Order: sequence, then C-alpha cells, then structure tokens
Amino acid sequence: MPIGRKGTFLLVVGLLVVVAVLAAILLRPYAVRVPLESAPTGSVVDHATYYDIDASYPTVTPLADSVGREADRAAITQMRSYVDEAVAEFKQEGNFDHLTPEDIHLMGFDQGRKETLRISYFSASSTPTVSYIFNLYVDTLGAHGNSTFHTFTYDLKSGAALGLEDLFVAHADYLGTLSRLSSARLPDILGNDSYDTSMVDMGTAPIEANFENFFLDGTSLVLLFPPYAVAPYSAGSQTLAIPVSELRTLLKPTYQ
Repeated sequence: MPIGRKGTFLLVVGLLVVVAVLAAILLRPYAVRVPLESAPTGSVVDHATYYDIDASYPTVTPLADSVGREADRAAITQMRSYVDEAVAEFKQEGNFDHLTPEDIHLMGFDQGRKETLRISYFSASSTPTVSYIFNLYVDTLGAHGNSTFHTFTYDLKSGAALGLEDLFVAHADYLGTLSRLSSARLPDILGNDSYDTSMVDMGTAPIEANFENFFLDGTSLVLLFPPYAVAPYSAGSQTLAIPVSELRTLLKPTYQ
C-alpha cells in the first residue's frame, strides 16, 4: 500500500528526530553514568566518650566513565586520605587517650560535653572539570567552633588533579588578577558591618594560599574564603564568583 506524501513526510521527520537524539547522546562531552547528586558516599563515623566524628567522602566520581577506573580510584584515594588525615589530626590534638582527671573536668567532659569534627562535601562541575568542595568544622569547646574549606578539582579528560596554577597559561599574572578582582568586589559582598580593609588586603594578597580553594561551575571561577580569611568570624565564609569571561586572556582554552 503506497505511503503517500504525508506518510513520507512523517517518516522523514521521525528519522531526523531519532538521529538528533542519538547525536546528542553520542556527542555530549564526558557523559557519565552516575549523576553527581546521587553518587555513592562513604563515611567515617566515630562517637566516643569525649568526641563525635562524622565525615563523608565520595566513593565514585565521573572520572570512572570519562577517563577510567584507575583515575577514579586515584581521586577517591586522594579525597579519602584527606578525610583520614583530618580525623587523625583531630584525635592527636585532642589527646583523648591520655586525658587526666583534671583535663576531663576542665573541658567539661564529665558534664557530657564533647569535641566535634564534621566533614561534609558537595560537588560542582563544568564541561572540562569536576570539583569536590569539602567543609571541615571543628569544635574543641572554645569560644566557638571553626570551619575551613578544602577543594579537589579534576580534569575530566585526563583525570589529573588540578591546582589553581594549572588553569592558567604559562607566565600569566593570575594571582595579581584574582587579588585585584577579589579586593574590589568583597567590600560590596561584606557590607559596611563586616568589611575590614586590613583583613581584605591580607586575605586577597597575590599569594597562592589565599586562592587555593576554588572550583569551576561552567560560567565562573568560584573562590572560597573561610571565616577569618577576609572578614571577622561573625561574617562567616565568603564565596566570590568571577566570570570566566573576565579571565579569558589568562585561562587555558580548555578551561574557558
């Protein structure tokens, strides 16, 4: 039975839709099987007499699909080592196995108080990278607890762990540029109540340590500043997103 002009048209349209869907699947960059938001998570949990520890870390990354299992295992090992080292340092500094009765009373442990270590993370991605942003919170029963960041960024094509310097072309004055942009924008973010010129100047000075916590989100290079880095503790941590378009002459083409 002849298909007819209308039937032929519908058949062609259907084939074009199928081709478009297949192309989108096959050509999308670095496709992954495990969505970041649902990736399995490992944990370190230790609730003892004098302390509580709750820490988490990823057990699968997109590197498993974009590069291979070896790169995935290397990234997981690196992040798990960070967690293990933080836990070991917390226990060592707490000296929990060698507390005297005087220590226990002075710290209020005999009244049910405990020191705390919490490590959580979230992930962020751009077309060429995936990042894991860890937040470490420690309360040693002082005036208040404190938190800090530690970020891990990986190239989705090579699997390499990336430092800030790796994002930029050779000899680029990226630290000077980040210092200038950060110091110019933080006053508006902090507001009059939290802005302190000396803290911002020190926390945005052009040295690597001031900008070591970062990630790419697809449109911006995001910089993270923990409490006390650029403002008083009461201001909390600060997040500054610098559009990639403003760094285009400095960034390697891969990371733009």
